[in-house]
Amino acid sequence: MKKIFLILVLFGSISRSNACLNYFYSTDKEGHLHLVTDELRKKFNINFNKELNVSRLLKLEAKLKKDHAYMLLSDYALGLMKLGKTEESLQILSEIYKHYPNDYKIASNLGTAYELRGMNDSALKYIKRGLQLNPNDHEGSEWVHVKVLETKLKLAKNPDHLKTSTVLGLTETQEKDSNVCRQILIQAHERFPFTPKNDLIMASLMTDLGDCYANTIAVEYALSSYMIAKEYFGDKSASLETKIKEMKELMKKYINVRPNPKEEELKGRYEGMHNKVGPFSYKLMLENNDSENYKVDWSRINTNVTSLLALANFTISETDVKESAVKNSTDDVKFVPDPAPIVTVPVIANNSVDTPTAEISQGTKPIEEKGKTNWLLLSSGGTLAVILIAIAVRRRKRKSGNG
Repeated sequence: MKKIFLILVLFGSISRSNACLNYFYSTDKEGHLHLVTDELRKKFNINFNKELNVSRLLKLEAKLKKDHAYMLLSDYALGLMKLGKTEESLQILSEIYKHYPNDYKIASNLGTAYELRGMNDSALKYIKRGLQLNPNDHEGSEWVHVKVLETKLKLAKNPDHLKTSTVLGLTETQEKDSNVCRQILIQAHERFPFTPKNDLIMASLMTDLGDCYANTIAVEYALSSYMIAKEYFGDKSASLETKIKEMKELMKKYINVRPNPKEEELKGRYEGMHNKVGPFSYKLMLENNDSENYKVDWSRINTNVTSLLALANFTISETDVKESAVKNSTDDVKFVPDPAPIVTVPVIANNSVDTPTAEISQGTKPIEEKGKTNWLLLSSGGTLAVILIAIAVRRRKRKSGNG
């Protein structure tokens, strides 16, 4: 029994060790601490994974031949768009929209296709249409897309527009809104692989994101965003340089700020080791999805618009198509139902979009994820305990039998 007791004690120490996780904290510009989430650490892809998109197109065409759903054809058009076939994508989406003008995804995809063709007036029309049909598309972030397109149109009339304005023109309240910060981040991630280096609109968008980071969660990530705006997208303005200098000074100021572990544990939060985020290069936030310069074999991919359109059945209702798509989805081609409303609805008025400013609580999601992780670790530890006890009992029986 002594051995079994010792094993249980050992298991207890192992469980505590496993459950003691590492958490990283950042500071906002006021010196308040925040938990660094996985979403914050997600890198910006500077291009699309061509090999993955080729594979997906082949699977989509095979499924389209079987199911004939316009949603599959829409996804096929998106795949072509990511591989640079924007004209073919535009033709396909335009035809789909004629049959399903109330599908917000089709409207939004069509708007993106027009934008990539440089037809920003039409792009704005369809992006606004998608936003009207579903204000919560892309987690309520499409108002950012509208602002980008409006900026492109303003730049066509006044090339110096961004010298005195930013793309989003955020208010002080919006800069302190974590929901707004998240929505800008979503749009920045989606636009990144479509946008080449030295793009002042993306530089402005990353600057707006940095302003939100600084006010809501992390001067460290604000600095990274500003540096991407400067070094990758080519903004050499004095105003951006001032922001960069300010973040560096704040990082030095708050370098020794730490949470009180006992105080945090009493609140039931963040059990484990606490580490402060330190300086890091903006390059760590950039990722190349096509490092081996994969060459697309177009002989394998159907780019004939007429034959692709012939594969879709446009007589089926939008509701029936979506229900069937969700029911028959596979790991290769997966559909999920449209999400329920999750944010304050942006309102379109006078050709502009009012940005949502509703606050969401900080830290709730990371705490829940941490709890799941702890549960998994403890479950694994429980299995280990059973195994160790079984081994000890078996050895004890063998010893008794040999005696």
